[in-house]
Amino acid sequence: MADRVIRYDSPEAATYRTGLEGWVSGSGQFWGEDEHMARYDGCTHTLCKRCGAVVHKGYMYCSDCRNAVDIEQYKLRHKKPWDGKSVLYSEHADKYFDDIESAEESLEEGETLADLRLMICVPNYARSLDADYFCDEMDAEGELPAKVEAAIEAFNEAVSGIILSWSPSDHALELPTG
Repeated sequence: MADRVIRYDSPEAATYRTGLEGWVSGSGQFWGEDEHMARYDGCTHTLCKRCGAVVHKGYMYCSDCRNAVDIEQYKLRHKKPWDGKSVLYSEHADKYFDDIESAEESLEEGETLADLRLMICVPNYARSLDADYFCDEMDAEGELPAKVEAAIEAFNEAVSGIILSWSPSDHALELPTG
């Protein structure tokens, strides 16, 4: 049953019933006069908004068009040269790299660095604590004991500048030309 295709415009996706005065989806949901929602609820597939191919419900674009849109969006990003320290992220491969050489080693036959759609990452630092961290345990007018305040200060000093992970930034890697 899961392999069955029910297109948006199919009578199996939704039917208009009299007596109820409204649309009922193929799954039995009553949607009143909202034909679009009844059809969407009852269908398994819709049409790609870009090329018109049949796609699983929940996707606006087919995989080819999603890939084309991703490439177009990547090309519009601001480019920056690599600082030699930041981690790089490949939108294409969904993979992180410590350096350009590692990215090059991951290339499939016929691929170039440009195909990886590399993004420069920004560090995610360990967060510091403040007294508000303990607000749920505190009395309404209470203050933290000096020992806890000292521990918070020591903790904050100890974790300052520690990178826990990396996240892609808004900047694409500027690749050397030529």
